[in-house]
Amino acid sequence: MVGIAEEADRLRQKKGKFFKPIFPIQYRKMWKVRNKTLADLMNDYVKDPALQNILDSLSGYYGVLPSKLSGFYYAVATGGYLKNGSQYVNERSPDLSYALADVIDGSGGKILYETLVQNILVKNGAVQGVGISGGKVLPARAVVSNASALTTFKKMLPHEVLPADYLKKLNGYRPSLSTFIVWLGLNQELKGKIKGYSFYVGSGRGPEAEYQSFLKGEIDRGSFGVTVYDNVFEGYSPPGTLVLLFLCGYEPWRKVEADYRTGHKDAYYKEKQRWTEILICRADEKVVPALSSMIEVKEAATLLTNWRYTRNLEGAIYGFEQSMDNSFMKRIDNRTPYQRALPRQRLGKSRWWLCRGAQGRGADLPENDAGLGRVIR
Repeated sequence: MVGIAEEADRLRQKKGKFFKPIFPIQYRKMWKVRNKTLADLMNDYVKDPALQNILDSLSGYYGVLPSKLSGFYYAVATGGYLKNGSQYVNERSPDLSYALADVIDGSGGKILYETLVQNILVKNGAVQGVGISGGKVLPARAVVSNASALTTFKKMLPHEVLPADYLKKLNGYRPSLSTFIVWLGLNQELKGKIKGYSFYVGSGRGPEAEYQSFLKGEIDRGSFGVTVYDNVFEGYSPPGTLVLLFLCGYEPWRKVEADYRTGHKDAYYKEKQRWTEILICRADEKVVPALSSMIEVKEAATLLTNWRYTRNLEGAIYGFEQSMDNSFMKRIDNRTPYQRALPRQRLGKSRWWLCRGAQGRGADLPENDAGLGRVIR
């Protein structure tokens, strides 16, 4: 896995440029795994089923079974982790967003907060600009959309200009799993009391059973993760901060979706509270003894919370599933069939707009305004 990750990094350093006829020679490991699932990769090198389950246990974080997950995708991520370890934004993750905003502001750009992008304007197959809340139009010669592909193509662009074959391809992909997350503020630090900062609690039932638990929302028996932020590094978060995470399919929450969207959330809050208490009890038993007695503050985010802030279909955290038909050489191109108003070499200092996939006001937005984000000029 480390070797595959090293080859991928070498290709990245070359900005993804390669000469097709010699790719199999230059990147032998990547070429060899191009059509293999994670299960195929394991079967090639590991014969002990128990050891396979240990080595592919992190596949749950990608929301796809080893028999469907791209071996390349898993190897690059896991190999990079094994070689370089994990890394965090200094000092905290929001600082990355602040830094990007500072770069935009410092380069003469402008971020329009609390502004919805409602549609992307197209004429004769070329982008003309974006329409935003309040009926305003921002002309542009290029648009970069960070909304999901389905939102961009099915809600933001005119239907009559959609290439049928391209839309058919998008509709063939499945949304990834989402997450149920619990944030806890404790009345004491865990540093020195709990060793390690990231824990994966498996059920020992194998990947197929684990995946079915995710899809069904079996939070009482499916695997889950625990992060003890006191043990990351000093000052990363307030003392006594803990996060619990459970991957989940959308079906268990579909029953409260309609009420949630209209602001009738009694049943939603009841189910959210039930899941929260179950996950806390399991973490108490498996990772942090007496956790329940330490809690001063707790909050949870569901799949519908993810949908509220991102408008990703079914609250998907990865967009589409990381399956074989959308990975490595088969991955859908970031560029779309739509042309710019002018060729790249003639853009010069023309204006462009970046459509962000979330803008933060959430469920109080009108349904037809759903989630098309901030505008960055």
